[in-house]
Amino acid sequence: MERFPIPAIDWTVENQDFIRFSQEYSRILRERIPTAAAVAFYAELKVLETVLPEEVRAMAADLFDPGVADHETVIFAPDGLLLPFVTGRRQVVVARLSGLDPLVVDRMAKDWLAEVQAAAFRDFLAVKRTRIEAVSGLCNITHLYALLETPPETGPFHLVLIELPPRTRSSRDAFQNARRAAFALQACVGDSGIVHHLGQCVFAIFLRDMQDEDFSERYGSKLVALLKRDGFYRVHVGSSSRMGESLPKAAIEEERDRLLSEAWAALQTAERRGPFTFCDYRVLAHPERHPLFPPSEGLICKVRRKYSRSKQFCLVELAKEGWAGDRLANLVGRHLAPGLCFADAASVILFLEGVTGREAHQQVVELLRTLDRETGADLQVSAGIGAYPFADFHKGEIPANCRKALLHGAFFGPGAVVEFDAVSLNISGDIYYGDGDLSKAMAEYRRGLVCDPDNVNLLNSLGVTYAMLDRHSVARESFRKALAIEPDNFMALYNLGLGEVRRGELHGSLKYFERALEVYCEDDGLEIRKDLQLQLAKLYCHLGLFDRAYPLLMEWHDAATGGQQSGPALRYLGETCYGLGRKEEAKIWLQKALRFNELDPEALSLLGLVYMEEGEGHQIALALCDKGVELNPDNAASRLRLAKVQIACDMLAEARQNLMKCRGDKRILPEIQVCLGQLWLKLGRKRQADRWFAKVLQSHDLSPELAGTARGFMRN
Repeated sequence: MERFPIPAIDWTVENQDFIRFSQEYSRILRERIPTAAAVAFYAELKVLETVLPEEVRAMAADLFDPGVADHETVIFAPDGLLLPFVTGRRQVVVARLSGLDPLVVDRMAKDWLAEVQAAAFRDFLAVKRTRIEAVSGLCNITHLYALLETPPETGPFHLVLIELPPRTRSSRDAFQNARRAAFALQACVGDSGIVHHLGQCVFAIFLRDMQDEDFSERYGSKLVALLKRDGFYRVHVGSSSRMGESLPKAAIEEERDRLLSEAWAALQTAERRGPFTFCDYRVLAHPERHPLFPPSEGLICKVRRKYSRSKQFCLVELAKEGWAGDRLANLVGRHLAPGLCFADAASVILFLEGVTGREAHQQVVELLRTLDRETGADLQVSAGIGAYPFADFHKGEIPANCRKALLHGAFFGPGAVVEFDAVSLNISGDIYYGDGDLSKAMAEYRRGLVCDPDNVNLLNSLGVTYAMLDRHSVARESFRKALAIEPDNFMALYNLGLGEVRRGELHGSLKYFERALEVYCEDDGLEIRKDLQLQLAKLYCHLGLFDRAYPLLMEWHDAATGGQQSGPALRYLGETCYGLGRKEEAKIWLQKALRFNELDPEALSLLGLVYMEEGEGHQIALALCDKGVELNPDNAASRLRLAKVQIACDMLAEARQNLMKCRGDKRILPEIQVCLGQLWLKLGRKRQADRWFAKVLQSHDLSPELAGTARGFMRN
């Protein structure tokens, strides 16, 4: 019988709770300890020491010993108190209270502080019980409302809504999807934000003090791509942002509702855009601020009347940072014939009759030099030139081409003069892609390929966009075209490798990933190299090439900063060490993996198998493997490990059931057959056992270790 899919929660206070519920826990301590002005929590001694007087540091160090923390506090003059709390894993978090009235500090008794400590801990647990959603183990919507009702008074804060629907409508899949999403989102967010499950398949991330540049980079296309790679069926992300400020209570509630509504509107827009998309409400709310927002209709009409009868012309858009269009037009117009310079409050467009793009470029450069000489300054006026005729563009598109060329010129700095070309379309496509508008991005990339069919960057960009729109066959074709033009193109190799992983063609992806690592250069970017290393190491693990996986994983782990960043590699390091026969080391890595994510089914089941093989207790091994299968019943590798432990525990009927359920996974079929042979041996049926061992020896790509095991059982 399959178990109920929502396990009971072991209600204990953990280290991360002091981050998630820091506001509530601080309030509890301020209420219980009179006059405390500020409360901060520290899980590491080295961080706490930076804010303590020299004479207190030695005493503070003792507090991080769980045996001492249960009954000890540190009072330091004139207004400070350190109060330790032992969490569920026998780790310690120390609360530092400051700003206390010296008279109160002087009269504090240790017995009273011990009572406060115990009562506060009970209050902490009560808060957690009301703020955690049982299915995912994440914070619930009540906690999100509490955070939004106490926004920071300074610095930006952001709300991100994520929709991750399950592939089917079954309740079983919905529960599994929620737990898997919780793990994936926490791995993506780390300590930078707080993840919530709002119900159904909608999640929320609350982020404080993250600058707009970092936010746009991490919580736009990158977040969608990471979740897509994790195998989620659909990914939609909507976000809204605010600057922190002090507001009256009524205004705070209004601002809370507005922030939620904006993020929700952005999420609905993302849903309409495609299967893997995102949207920032600021782009929806202020289209006039978009870099590709067109000039005013009045200005376009004036320019259109000028070029409507012309068979060859160029338009030039000029811009200078901090200058209005009228001011720049007054300066430029003195050097042109009447009726060739048009302007509105934001834009200046020049009309040049009967010239090519190159000729227009020369004229504009000379014009800008003249302006510099006239004013006696380096004005650094930028210019974007759009020529007609050009490729298959009609006249009405030339003003937009000028703007795209102007944005292209921004890469060269102020004062650049750039002609519109295929690269300009790559840049405008990237802008739309960065907004989450994949349809417009795809259109820009395709127009760019009309201008330059062999542009490898455009082919790669178009392929990535196709993949995000779930059009994987045409994406693969785009990457292959790029590779045919440039056989050592890193991005094409990397993207083809990802595509082969998605198709289950592991050997094909191995070829692409290994070649990509060979041709990598610094210009390709450090972040993408790190991701390639991790993807390749995972692939080596899946293929049993553990000697190749280990150095890659160790390099990746050592380069990561902090537990959250190194977390994704921990389970694979455990799996690799186990595959190399280094079981003691595997145990350490798997224990670390479970500290990173206590509900990782693969880490749980593999750690259980290690405990069994190392003789550390069949019952704990059975409990861990059972938990791994309970969390992910469809994972064949976890079922196989449970069956191995059940065979060791003489639970042969249960083991046979689990082995039958995981026979569909061809990658582990020889191991399953070995286990079935062992099972029949235990039942005293050697002939049937030998038939299973013979099937093992007929397998292709059989590892020497497994072949030796099968032959050994047959001989005995």
